[in-house]
Amino acid sequence: MTRSTAAVRPAGGRADKRDLRGGVFPALTTGTPRERLESVEALRAWAEQEAEDAIEWYLEDKRLKRLGSRAVRALMIVLATAGTVIPLAGAATGADIQSWGYVFLAAAAGCKGFDHFFGLSTAWMRDITAAQALRGELNEFRLAWSAELLRDVTGVPEQDLIERRMRLIGDLAGRMRAHLESETADWTAEFSAGLQQFQDQAAAALPAPREAGAAER
Repeated sequence: MTRSTAAVRPAGGRADKRDLRGGVFPALTTGTPRERLESVEALRAWAEQEAEDAIEWYLEDKRLKRLGSRAVRALMIVLATAGTVIPLAGAATGADIQSWGYVFLAAAAGCKGFDHFFGLSTAWMRDITAAQALRGELNEFRLAWSAELLRDVTGVPEQDLIERRMRLIGDLAGRMRAHLESETADWTAEFSAGLQQFQDQAAAALPAPREAGAAER
């Protein structure tokens, strides 16, 4: 086998950015030794494409989250600055606009809460970490596969050759799955923590219920 290790994109084009979906599993033929080796090559191309699609998904998600994070933070800075300047301007001019300062400061705090609850700033940094980790795994696989192709296989039984290459493909698929599951678990934990904090803050802001006896007085 002397084919390049570059991943081959499916005929459908670029992966759907709305969700991280798996590609179509290749059809395998096992009638002759040549067909079996071609099936292994098809599995290699499929595994690489899965990795490329995952990396591309995280990079695209990173761009969107980074844009949202920067927009929210810029708005927060503008509102906080306005909330500080307005009372000073009102005091200097004698205008009754000091109360607007509290409105802008409250809006700035709302932007900070929005960013914290939805995890925009932390999400795009997690996307970078995940994409870099997946790229490292893919590069390591490609080096190992290239070394396998350059190996002298004269006299090596076909079954041993297939098992050795399938082991490389299986290791890549397993490491990819581990990274995706770990990142998903981190996102779930962060979202649950933010939701619990929001619920606790909302409960603390509500007035305490009056006792039945006090309500009848």
